[in-house]
Amino acid sequence: MVHTDDPYATTGYDDLLEAVYLRYKRKGTSQEFRHANRRIVASMAASPTPRVFVDVREMGVVAPDDQKWVAHTIIPQLAQHAPGHYLYIALVVPENIFTKLAVETVEEISNGKGICLNRHFTSLAEARQWLGQQFQRNQQ
Repeated sequence: MVHTDDPYATTGYDDLLEAVYLRYKRKGTSQEFRHANRRIVASMAASPTPRVFVDVREMGVVAPDDQKWVAHTIIPQLAQHAPGHYLYIALVVPENIFTKLAVETVEEISNGKGICLNRHFTSLAEARQWLGQQFQRNQQ
């Protein structure tokens, strides 16, 4: 179910994965990046789940300040709305080394907070499979 959609990104809830999602469609400005991340927080508030799916393959490079902002502000806000206040975050990344480095920076900071397990994959199928396994683990 799509919650928001604009030329930069789409947010919503994936019924099959039981996850909120954010899919970037193109490179954007810092303002667009931050707005899209605020929208996924709204999706989480509307459809609470411990699972988050983010597709950054079309996102481009993210400024270091925006990376830190996501790790220190957005991920804690998402966790606040999640059942159990814990998240499983799967990201699909491109082969672009700069985007991968940005994702790894956010992973290192957010995983260290103890409120999420944040992993990235180059394959859409692998990311979905991993997130589905976290769902099963969460239900046991």
